[in-house]
Amino acid sequence: MPTDRFYHLPKEKKKLIKEAAIKEFCRVPIEKASINKIVQNAEISRGSFYTYFYDKEDILEYIFEDVIIQIQSFCKQVLIEEKGEFWALPPKLLDYTLQVCETNKMFSLVQSTTGNRIIGALLDGKPSFGSCCSLKMTRKPKNDSQVLILPDVDFGSGGIGVWVKELYQLTDCSKLKVESFEDFQAVFSLCVMNMMSAIGGIYQKGEDEKEAKRLFAKRLELIKYGGAINDS
Repeated sequence: MPTDRFYHLPKEKKKLIKEAAIKEFCRVPIEKASINKIVQNAEISRGSFYTYFYDKEDILEYIFEDVIIQIQSFCKQVLIEEKGEFWALPPKLLDYTLQVCETNKMFSLVQSTTGNRIIGALLDGKPSFGSCCSLKMTRKPKNDSQVLILPDVDFGSGGIGVWVKELYQLTDCSKLKVESFEDFQAVFSLCVMNMMSAIGGIYQKGEDEKEAKRLFAKRLELIKYGGAINDS
């Protein structure tokens, strides 16, 4: 992970370095990425790069962790703003996750063996949506296709439990109608699985985003009410 020196840089400088790395990692496979091009686009010296990061895998890990932290913080922020109304979170989380992952080119960065290995290790050992799996998702754009690997969800151990417990404490469970933290974990896991299914619909099946979100909303109603709903 970055050194303390990197974290003490001005916000805009950190952003410039991060964007330069993302640009290079999207240009070529991470294994072939050039640190020289990263430092050139970031307007820093090669020597400075090595005072901030150990190597290019180190900066890739930072990019992944930064996205995870953004998503986790967003969830807590929504629950605070919505005064604990849990059902306001899932649709906002889907929109935000799509936005932040697209902005950071996450679906491109996790394609390579290196990217998959790094995010797998990161998600397996730090607060996150869970541990990595071999879920391969192929986006179907007009002119090309991409093989994507997205994280599965594991709420059983590690930092994920701490994070979900924070969400539980921020939730008005009288409206959610759960009787324990275990119940909350189950409901939240279903909602995250629903979100991943929607993302899979877009990036694996090539579904229209509007249609994927419609199906997401329908499944969310089933999770919320536990019964059949009108498909109209």
